[in-house]
Amino acid sequence: MRLLAIGAACAVALGIEASAQAQEGHLGHGHAEWHSRFYNSLQRPDGKGSCCNMLDCRPTSIRTHGGRYEVKKDGRWIPVPMDKVIHRTAPDWGAHICAPATSSEAQAHGNFNEDVYCVILPPDI
Repeated sequence: MRLLAIGAACAVALGIEASAQAQEGHLGHGHAEWHSRFYNSLQRPDGKGSCCNMLDCRPTSIRTHGGRYEVKKDGRWIPVPMDKVIHRTAPDWGAHICAPATSSEAQAHGNFNEDVYCVILPPDI
């Protein structure tokens, strides 16, 4: 019985960790789940084509900070460029970001790419 409880606790912890990682806005996390059903239909608000170049879109977290919205991109909070917001609701009703990744080498040197193609906000915002 005790072994079963330990196993269940480990499974829950791993599930929470995977979910948390996907909400950090890291390139590729959660993309496959939404690509064909959602991401491939999104068009950039600036008229420069698709938001998604096969891996650019992913679920993310959102917060309000200093009177503005911020989303996680590559594990960092960045301001939401309001001219990049697409007024559609994601199938999971969550926040999503479409943006190029910051290379791990650039991150190691504290250089983060804050470019964003598109942001989808939850409907309650």
